[in-house]
Amino acid sequence: MFKDRFFLLDAGASRPTRVPLPPSMSVKAGAAETEGRFSLIENRGDGHIPAHVHDTFDELVYVLDGDLGIQFDGAGHHLTAGMFALVPRGVTHAMRNLGPDGSAVHALQLFAPGGWERYVEDVCEAGEADALMLPDGRRDWQKINELGKPYGMRYHLGQDDPAEWGDKSRFYLLRQGQVRLGRIAVPPAFGIKARSEDTDSLISLLEVTVAQPVPRHTHHVADECIYVVDGVLEIDFDGVTHRAGEGQFVLLPHGVPHAIRPGSTPPPKVIQVSSPGGWECVVEALIEHRAEVSQGGRFNPAALNRYTRRYHVVYEENE
Repeated sequence: MFKDRFFLLDAGASRPTRVPLPPSMSVKAGAAETEGRFSLIENRGDGHIPAHVHDTFDELVYVLDGDLGIQFDGAGHHLTAGMFALVPRGVTHAMRNLGPDGSAVHALQLFAPGGWERYVEDVCEAGEADALMLPDGRRDWQKINELGKPYGMRYHLGQDDPAEWGDKSRFYLLRQGQVRLGRIAVPPAFGIKARSEDTDSLISLLEVTVAQPVPRHTHHVADECIYVVDGVLEIDFDGVTHRAGEGQFVLLPHGVPHAIRPGSTPPPKVIQVSSPGGWECVVEALIEHRAEVSQGGRFNPAALNRYTRRYHVVYEENE
């Protein structure tokens, strides 16, 4: 049943993996949970990834804390808390920690399509067997690249480096508060960070402040995935009310009714992923007709449905 796909992860917890991953890394949702559309990884490490190209997936990065450097197309970019970047497939880039010694970069890294966690599992499995170490104690990057081939992951090794083929113009960086522009302007409470057209329709990603209750409704096509940045979010699902606080993550499968509401003051701020994408179109429609769909701080389900049914989202009108 669709409802069996629901899960709520505690802060710092990870979905099951074939082998243990580094303590700094937790899988919030893997390809197996998202029907292959994306993988979401939470990292609390040094952020260092040497120059590489990934051929099969885009990488989307949201910085929660710390100082992350992204080197892309000859330019260095400095990301701090609340900043976001989309790094396109097929183009060389590198990442590193720009903070002081001993500091960590806390970030959400989303890979679309999914599967990054499977590559990390293979690397960790080989590392446990010391298969990736040279006699002098250095990493054997040639073997790491061999492991990366099935996943389109290719590091620069100084010889026969991977050719670039990607579209550099797809790269973008959003500072805190900046959003992707769409059909109409939306309030800051609905910060659109990645639109469906940015990700080949695989996902949409928004930074949302949940300031009022969202009545019981069903997404008939898209899963809704939520990472709580701060505050507390209350979720009604399958007859049970769940409370998700800072660092917790929930997957709400399509086809099953649910409702959400703020569970704290100030209201919670969340990262919301719609998979497949398109949720930004719903938001734009509701903002365009806000006087009709929301009165006195509460949504009107019948009015909502006039504008959301076309996007396969239906609110229950007889609550």
